[in-house]
Amino acid sequence: MGQESSCLQSASDEELLAAVGHSGDASAFAELFERFSRRIYHIGLRMARSEDFSRELTQEAMLSVWQKASLFDIDRGSAEAWIFTLTRNRCFDMLRKAKRQPMLIGADDIWPPGEEFEPAELKTDVIAEEHVLLSRVQGMLPQLPAEQQAVIRQVYGMDLTHEEAARRLSIPLGTLKSRLRLGMEKLRHLTGADQ
Repeated sequence: MGQESSCLQSASDEELLAAVGHSGDASAFAELFERFSRRIYHIGLRMARSEDFSRELTQEAMLSVWQKASLFDIDRGSAEAWIFTLTRNRCFDMLRKAKRQPMLIGADDIWPPGEEFEPAELKTDVIAEEHVLLSRVQGMLPQLPAEQQAVIRQVYGMDLTHEEAARRLSIPLGTLKSRLRLGMEKLRHLTGADQ
C-alpha cells in the first residue's frame, strides 16, 4: 500500500488524470484531489469571499474532474490548465446562479499565490498559461455577434454588475443575461473548455 502511495505521489498530473479517465482509478483521483483542492478552495475565497462557496466550488470542480477525466487531451494543454479551466467554468456557473458577479479576474485570482501549494517556477508557468488563455479569449471575441461582445466587455472587462451593464447598454436585464449566457457558451466552445 505504501509503495502504491509513493508511486502515485511521484506520478505527473497527466498520468493521474489518465488513470482516472481510463479506469476510474479512485487512488489517482484522491492524489489529484490532494494536489488541487486547496488551490481551488482559495479561488473560491477570492471570487466570493465565502468559505461555504469555496467548499462547494472545490467539491463541484473536483466532481467535474472525476466525471470528465476521459475527455482530457494532453495535446491541447497540461492537466493543470485543464483542471483550472473546469474550475473557472464551474465557478462562473455558481456565481451566476447565486446572482453574484466576480471581481475583475486576473491570473492571481485563478492561481492564487502561496509557496506552500506550488513551487515558484510552476506558478510562473501557470500564470504564463493563463495569460495565453486570456489572450486567446480576447482574440475570439470578434467571432461573437456585436451584441454579445458588448455585454461580455461590460460585465467581465469593466467589472459591471448585470444591472449596471444593462443600463449602460440601454437594454432589458433579461436581454443582457441571455446575450451573456450565449456569448460565454460560444467562447467556451471556441476555447475547447466545454469538452
